Amino acid sequence: MKLLYALLLTSILCIWSQADDAVLKMGFENFTFENSKKKDTGKRYLAGVDYHYGETFFQALYSHTDTDTFQPPLNDDLHVNKLYLKATHRLDEKQAFNLNYITLNDNLMDEVDGGNIYGIGYRYKNLHLNQYMSDYRHFDAYQTDVKYTYKKVFGDLKTTWIGMGKYIHLDGRESNPFSKNAQEDYLTAGVKIHADYEKYHIGIGGFFGKRAFAVMFDGFRVQHHAMEFNRTYMVGLGRKFGYVDLKFKYIYQKATELPINNQNVKVQNFILQLNYRF
Repeated sequence: MKLLYALLLTSILCIWSQADDAVLKMGFENFTFENSKKKDTGKRYLAGVDYHYGETFFQALYSHTDTDTFQPPLNDDLHVNKLYLKATHRLDEKQAFNLNYITLNDNLMDEVDGGNIYGIGYRYKNLHLNQYMSDYRHFDAYQTDVKYTYKKVFGDLKTTWIGMGKYIHLDGRESNPFSKNAQEDYLTAGVKIHADYEKYHIGIGGFFGKRAFAVMFDGFRVQHHAMEFNRTYMVGLGRKFGYVDLKFKYIYQKATELPINNQNVKVQNFILQLNYRF
């Protein structure tokens, strides 16, 4: 895995030297669990880069997560590394397609440790379609995303309205205790609203309907643990300072820990992110 990260960094630096536009991303996330039987608090560190190269938009993100756990039932604290890659190629003014790849390392959950997620997508005007396949040790998750984006300008206020739908099918879920309590199929809907005014921007959103083992945020987050989420609310604030864009996000989620059917777990995430444009 270290060799993979080194090769990725070398490739990014080689292409970045000829990039038309590049953004360096750094982030820190603090999260807490309420009513969980396994997890207490955690921290997540993120680093990534976005850059354009001709008609292709490359994105890479690495995250490292440390979570304090209750021992027992777990025998150690949780440490997770994830690598997210995405390439989007614009065919013309109306069309584009994208490829996604995610890989992860988890020191406690053998069922998902070493998992690989593959994605492919297509955009026509404001309609986006994405298909993901999560390849885990004993089961697979197939996910179809549909997203429609509508933009409207009110004077100096620029707004973006997004409606989303996710369908998830779990194949082989009954083969192991980790995923056997999950449903075979999930269908969830979401909405996001984003507004830009001069140097400031704000966003709100939510997901409604149950989901498990979902790929989120256009392929830049994957919920790989056996938790069934049934409600998510999000809010974000940001301001631009020249080449720097500073963002703060808050996410609230309710979930069930599936292997032990522990309900009413509440998760709160506080995220600080800094983007620097070159």
